[in-house]
Amino acid sequence: MARTLTVVCTFAAAALFSWLVPLARIFGGLQPLVVAFSIMIAAVFVRLNRGMPSFEWKAVKPRDRANLTSAVVSLSAEYGWLLLLMAVGLTGMVSLTMIGKATSSSWPEWVQRIGSAAIGGIIALCAARMCYVVWRDIDIIKLQKQLIDDAATNELSDQDMLLAERKVADIQAASVRKIDVPPPETLS
Repeated sequence: MARTLTVVCTFAAAALFSWLVPLARIFGGLQPLVVAFSIMIAAVFVRLNRGMPSFEWKAVKPRDRANLTSAVVSLSAEYGWLLLLMAVGLTGMVSLTMIGKATSSSWPEWVQRIGSAAIGGIIALCAARMCYVVWRDIDIIKLQKQLIDDAATNELSDQDMLLAERKVADIQAASVRKIDVPPPETLS
């Protein structure tokens, strides 16, 4: 579903940019777009640097641990692809800036429309992918919370079990014996 929505949004943005936004008009927004893409690339690098969560792994069930680590690895791969995509978009926008408005205005109309569509499409695709990986990151954080809470609950259960065993041992050590007590008599 998310992939289909991403493709539809990307092509819709590309078509709208091709139809409504002349390439010459895009030059006014290239500098802020380059800054925005640079910031997003930096954010992806920061996120990639975070890596695996750190907590007591022995307290987590092996299957849950495997689910979490594979989700983190999968998300890191998606961040890598997003980084590549944003680098391509940034390179294209910087290249277009270097080419200049005067030179690009002399290109044929269809080339200008393709250039405009490419910029609109890459902006939409990067925004959609960024939203998707943030959503996945939130899911992983929820999974981490569940694993940590379960590990804490298991630790408390183990402590309660040890306490109960200790109390039973104390009772047994006190030589407490069962005494027969007749049931109470009923009044009729």
